[in-house]
Amino acid sequence: MPAPSSHAPAATHTARGRLVWVDVARGLALVAMMVAHTAPTGGPGGVLHLSEHLTAPLFAALVGVGARLEAEWLGRGRAVPRALVRAAALFGAAWLTGLFGAAVVNVLAHLAVLTVLMALLAALPLAAHLVLAVLAGGGGLLLAATPTADVVDRLLPAAQALGLSRATLTPWVSAFLTDGPYRLPLFLAWALLGAVLVATVHGTTTAAPARSARLTGLAWAAGGIALAGVVLALSRTRTGAAPVPYTATPAEALLDTGLVLTVLGACAALMPRRCALLAVPGAMTLSVYVAHLWYLGWVRGLGPGPWRSATGTDDTWFNVTVLIAGALLLPLLWRAIVQLGPFRAGPLEGLVRLLTAPFGRGR
Repeated sequence: MPAPSSHAPAATHTARGRLVWVDVARGLALVAMMVAHTAPTGGPGGVLHLSEHLTAPLFAALVGVGARLEAEWLGRGRAVPRALVRAAALFGAAWLTGLFGAAVVNVLAHLAVLTVLMALLAALPLAAHLVLAVLAGGGGLLLAATPTADVVDRLLPAAQALGLSRATLTPWVSAFLTDGPYRLPLFLAWALLGAVLVATVHGTTTAAPARSARLTGLAWAAGGIALAGVVLALSRTRTGAAPVPYTATPAEALLDTGLVLTVLGACAALMPRRCALLAVPGAMTLSVYVAHLWYLGWVRGLGPGPWRSATGTDDTWFNVTVLIAGALLLPLLWRAIVQLGPFRAGPLEGLVRLLTAPFGRGR
C-alpha cells in the first residue's frame, strides 16, 4: 500500500514507497497464521497459542492501517473504488480457496467486507474512529452473546424488504455477526484502532520526525503489553487458563486488542531493517495466503508422512516449517524471476494492481 510521502520517515520506506514496518507486520501476521493453523502444541508456557488470538485481529487492524494510508495518499474519491476492486478480489480468492479443501475457516470474505467499510470511514477524524471502535467492539460483544435467531428476528423485516428470506439471512448473520469464529463488528473495531495507530505514528497534516514516530510506536506497544498482560494475569487467576480464542468474550477481545497494539506499535517503534525479510511476504500477503491454503488442502489428500499427525490432522512441525519457509522463500523467488510491471508484486497482487490502476494518482 502506498504511504503518504509527507507523513513517514524515509527510513521506513522501501524503494516502491511502501512502509516497511507495515509490511513487516503483515509478514508477522502470516507467520502467526501458519503457527495457529498447524502447530501441534502450544510451545513453552502455551505461548504459541497466542497466535490464535493475534492472527485474525492483526489482519483486520492492518486493513485499517492500509485504508488510512490510502485515504490520505489518494483521497476518498479514488480510495473507495480501489477498495471495491480489492474487496471483489478478496471474495474471488475466498471462492477459489474454498475449492482447495483445507481444514481452515477462511477469513477472506470478512476482510473483503471490512475493506469496503474502512474505505468509507478512513478519512474521518481520529476521535470519530475511537468512538466508532468502542461502539463496534461493544456491539460485537453484545451480538456474540445474543442467540442468532433473536438477531435474525430483528433484521428480518428489513431483509424481507430486500427480498431475503429467513433461510437466506440466518447463515450470514451466524457467520458474520454472532457465531464466528470471526465477527465483523470486532474486526471493524480493530481496523479502526489500526487506522488511529498509524495516523498517530506518522501524523495527519505534517511530517513526523523519525524519533517521534518511534516513541509513539513504543507507547502503543507498551500499552498493548500492559493490556494483554493484565488480561492474561486476571484470566489465569480466575480460571487457571488464558481466555479461549474465537469466543468473543470481553477478556478474549481485550487480549486480542493488546496483542495487536503490541505488534503494530513494536513494528512502528523498531522500524525493523534487520527484519526486512518479513516485509517481502508481507508485500505479497494475498498470494501467500492463497498458497498456504492450497498446501493445506493438498496435504490432506496425501498418505501418512511427516505432514500428517498421529490422528490424521495437519498439525505437525513439518507443516509449520514448510509453510513459514515457503512464505519467506517463494516471494523472493517470484521477484527474482518475474520482472513484468505490476506482476513483480505477486501473481494476485499484480492482477489487483492492474484493476486498480485507473484509480491511482495518475503519476
